[in-house]
Amino acid sequence: MISKKLLQILTWPFRVILKPFQRSAGLAAKESGGAAGRAAAGAAAKLGPGDILEDEYREEPPRGVEAAMFRQLPRPRLTERSASELTLEQANAYAEQAERFYDFEFPLFPRGDFFYEEIEKDFLYNALGYNEASIDQRFIDVANLFRRTLNDNTRGLMLFWTPLIGVIMIGAAFGVLNSYTIALDPWLAIGGASAASAFLAFLVYSWPYKVVQQRNLLNLDNYVTSKFARINNNFQVAKRRALNVERDKRIPERDDLMNEAGAWTLSYHWFAMRLFLCESMLRNKFYQIRRNTALYWAGGVFLMVFAGAASIGALWIAGFQGTALGALAAAIGVYIIIAGAVTARATSTMFNVVQSNEWSRFSMINLDRTIRDHVAEDKLQIVTFRDRNRME
Repeated sequence: MISKKLLQILTWPFRVILKPFQRSAGLAAKESGGAAGRAAAGAAAKLGPGDILEDEYREEPPRGVEAAMFRQLPRPRLTERSASELTLEQANAYAEQAERFYDFEFPLFPRGDFFYEEIEKDFLYNALGYNEASIDQRFIDVANLFRRTLNDNTRGLMLFWTPLIGVIMIGAAFGVLNSYTIALDPWLAIGGASAASAFLAFLVYSWPYKVVQQRNLLNLDNYVTSKFARINNNFQVAKRRALNVERDKRIPERDDLMNEAGAWTLSYHWFAMRLFLCESMLRNKFYQIRRNTALYWAGGVFLMVFAGAASIGALWIAGFQGTALGALAAAIGVYIIIAGAVTARATSTMFNVVQSNEWSRFSMINLDRTIRDHVAEDKLQIVTFRDRNRME
């Protein structure tokens, strides 16, 4: 809720300008099937962590400071069926999902949301079939949960902990200067507080924030790696059975032959398309994480600048002038620069643990070569038997 409010505040001038266009586009969305995607998105938003990750791998649970400041998610369990469980009944079920996908008319006139990823998300929900019958419903829920958690942790770091550390440390130093009658050098006292607060901000960023975020992404990476690998294995099995289905059938079984060949062929098509759609879903979530991280960083810097300027102005009006006020202004500026430079690396620090090159991605599955080999083999057998019968 906080992130949506922040985004609404930051984008308020643009949304006011675009409001008439959004209203007209929204009417078109109702007529083009956008309501189904919004219903799916609403259902996903209502799911809590306990509903999604109820019984997961919970090794290395966060304790102490990590658990108090940031949230760590367990590694999700894999629910994708293995190749050994792939039966003809399962192939028929996958074929039905494939038919629904290929018959889906995605809206050419989507609703006019300010952020396009919401439009893309609706399409992916519909394409993957976000419902209880879809095996990818859990994948969508897990991707949404990790996106929200990563954003929540980043928002807490940049909009709460980092400004709070600076306010407490520098405020304490200024209080010491005005509470004691002993001669204290303002530059030394407030400069020391600035250095201490910058070090503490760097410590919070390096641990526990960085540790928790990297663990979350490692757990997500492990889940995606396993899921994509299993989809790839199922694709290979379905492909082999589609290529060899006629070897176990005879002419009297032609109806069964046609049904089985069609089911396995549509199945391997659907496995490949699921990889593509799941990759697109991850791309959508990773983009939102990167975008929101940049907005949180900008919002945190703005918040610190505003709070620092307001504090200095209030103290100046109250009659605090001279060296102490100048030292305080310099210390606030130094802290903002250091804290902003440290937290600016949040996105690269998070994503350097995700090894997408180890995923069984759509580009590696060679669907085009499979279709070519399948059709070529069938045509070759047809011509071979035709010429053999002519010779006889």
